[in-house]
Amino acid sequence: MTLMELLVVISILATLAALLYPVYLSVRTKMYAVSCANQLRQIGLAIKMYVHDQGDETPYSMPYSLGQLYPNYIHDKELLVCPYFRAIAPIGLIEGMHQRSQKRWKEPWSSYWLMCPKSLDEGWRRGDNMGFAPIFAKRGDATPIVFCDSHQQGCPNSNYSVMLHPEAQRFCGQNLFEPNAPMVILRWGGSVSLVHKPSNVATDVILMDY
Repeated sequence: MTLMELLVVISILATLAALLYPVYLSVRTKMYAVSCANQLRQIGLAIKMYVHDQGDETPYSMPYSLGQLYPNYIHDKELLVCPYFRAIAPIGLIEGMHQRSQKRWKEPWSSYWLMCPKSLDEGWRRGDNMGFAPIFAKRGDATPIVFCDSHQQGCPNSNYSVMLHPEAQRFCGQNLFEPNAPMVILRWGGSVSLVHKPSNVATDVILMDY
């Protein structure tokens, strides 16, 4: 093979790689979103069992954090962490978050954001937001109760506890945004949706429009 033929082969391979790379990114994004959706379905079942045991059967009996579901309703704490974030996070970061949360709140950490109806209604009465009650009355089973924004943000941006960890601060400070990735949303009825809307919006916007 002559040098010219070798250069032609290399240029063809480089062109193919450039053409296929966006396809690879799209497939990878969808794969992680589907895996995350499957985890949220399991979390949804755990939440339903939790509220059933509380004797209320409404979102107002949900735990204040998803870590409270472990170990009685969720037996593997890794189910509480988005698989995409688990794949891109530095080694030891997630375990460090679990240890930090265990030490401070006596429960493992979760990258998912859980709606807190009572807190949202308190803000509503102060005039800070729309509140959970009127939205739940309107949307019922379609009301979002848990969401994951890691696919767009590269980090669970809505989860403030991440920013309390120095290593997480450094990691999440990188440019990791994927605006074409979906938000993954668990609804009260148990269904999970992949929503292609911006994730950096207020909680009441997500409750009303997502």
